[in-house]
Amino acid sequence: MDNTDQTQPQSQDQKKALDIVSLDNLIKKYLADIDRLKALIKEQKSMYEDAFQKDATYHEHDQKVKDFTKVRTMVRHKILKDPTLEAVTAKIQGFREELKDAQGALSGYLQEYYRVSGSHNIENNKGEVLEIVPVFKLVKRKE
Repeated sequence: MDNTDQTQPQSQDQKKALDIVSLDNLIKKYLADIDRLKALIKEQKSMYEDAFQKDATYHEHDQKVKDFTKVRTMVRHKILKDPTLEAVTAKIQGFREELKDAQGALSGYLQEYYRVSGSHNIENNKGEVLEIVPVFKLVKRKE
């Protein structure tokens, strides 16, 4: 019996494990870099905002803007109470929900199209060639 047959899958498994560990380390490095950059941005943004708050003229005009914004908000709420506008708002919300559902369905169909055809491109009804782009991101796990 030949031992090369047994060592071949094992070395492929080892390579795969090393690739996963390497990718895991890269991901963790980038996550740490992103956290570090966010902290730096937060610190710099705080210094930026403080410069405006310390200026008396800016602070005075900022207060006037806030007062006008309050008045505008009250007028906006009054206008939004119009029954016709309430109906339009409900229609907009319905269309947004329908759009979200259609986009979700399209995403699933594009994933299946790519899996079956192996192609990253698809032509729309207008004759334009569109590229199928997978999107990956990290989110905190819900427990």
